[in-house]
Amino acid sequence: MFRYAGIGFALVAVVLGAVSGMALAYYQVHRLPWSGRPLIGVTPAEPIVVNFPARSQGDVARPAGSLPRVEASEMEYDFGSIESEGKYRHEFLVRNVGDAPLTLRVGDSSCRCTVLDFSQATLQPQEGIKIAIQFDAHEYIGPVSQHASLVTNDPQNPRLILKIKANVERSIRVVPAELVFSRIVRNQAATGEVRVVIFRRQPVTITDIRFEETENETLPFLELSHAPLTAAELAGEPGATGGYRIMVRVKPGLPVGPFHQKIRIATDQSDIPSVEVPVQGRVESEFGIIGSGWNAQRGILHLGRIQRESGSQARIMLRLPALPGQTLEVEPVRSVPEFVQVQVRKEETVQAGESVLIPIIITIPAGAGPANYFGDSEEELGKIFLKTNHPAAPEIKVLLRLAVD
Repeated sequence: MFRYAGIGFALVAVVLGAVSGMALAYYQVHRLPWSGRPLIGVTPAEPIVVNFPARSQGDVARPAGSLPRVEASEMEYDFGSIESEGKYRHEFLVRNVGDAPLTLRVGDSSCRCTVLDFSQATLQPQEGIKIAIQFDAHEYIGPVSQHASLVTNDPQNPRLILKIKANVERSIRVVPAELVFSRIVRNQAATGEVRVVIFRRQPVTITDIRFEETENETLPFLELSHAPLTAAELAGEPGATGGYRIMVRVKPGLPVGPFHQKIRIATDQSDIPSVEVPVQGRVESEFGIIGSGWNAQRGILHLGRIQRESGSQARIMLRLPALPGQTLEVEPVRSVPEFVQVQVRKEETVQAGESVLIPIIITIPAGAGPANYFGDSEEELGKIFLKTNHPAAPEIKVLLRLAVD
């Protein structure tokens, strides 16, 4: 009996608690303001209004949804072919095609591109401004691309990049840039030339041309001359407006060994420094060897490491002064090591100016060796001995560096 009475009291307490909770919730929602705590599972009867902070005086007022939008008349400008000594300017038109104020300020730029007379600006809708960019082409040669940038408040284009490009040509170009005499035989003359090509629109005249190193021992043996390039020669240089051929003659008698000089060319153009052309070369004795592996400085023919199974062969040219009215005769005498074979190709002899070039074939036959002649001193090197009918060189010795493994 008492057990059923307890159950009844519990049910009454649960019902009263539920009714009280519903009444309290109704009162909070409809009669009291929201406390800020989340309302879980409850839909408010009225919308929640959020009050944003008041706008500061520095903010730009604009209608809801309005935005600035930056636009340039072109994103890249091509100067075409320009001279390397000049500075070149181009103006880009930048506009605000949006419906809110656009702010601009100078951003980064590449090393030779400069934004002129501008740091920052604000453009109202549909306003524009000209941005001048200058490119310094000094010391540039060939195709080049540079840029300058503007920082904007356009959310879709916060960094506007303006580009320029050009093909930079020298105002004066020397072809080749250096005059090299690769091989001059002592007591024989040689000639070489360079071309000075001019690309300026106004006429350019050479006012002075000379060898710069006046104390150099080469000076008495070198001659300079120049002449204008012909129309046919200029046709091979697109954009050229003129030019000169500079000719250098090496007289016989220049001492054996390397030599160097400099040509200094001055023009009537005050803004162009004088042009310098290096000259270098090497004078060799009338007696010499030409061929792959020949070290003229040390007088050694390098044959390298040779596989015993396959052997090897090398071809050189022996150069001797011609004998007027006589046929030059050359014959092999002996070799060290003895298995080195030497063949003189008399039928392939070539007359070259005042010299005679005689082909010589040096063969290391398969199966020869082993041998090691890779030393530095003459005693450690291989050798071949030749005899000739030339009174100035009755016997010729050629040192060989080789090893047969």
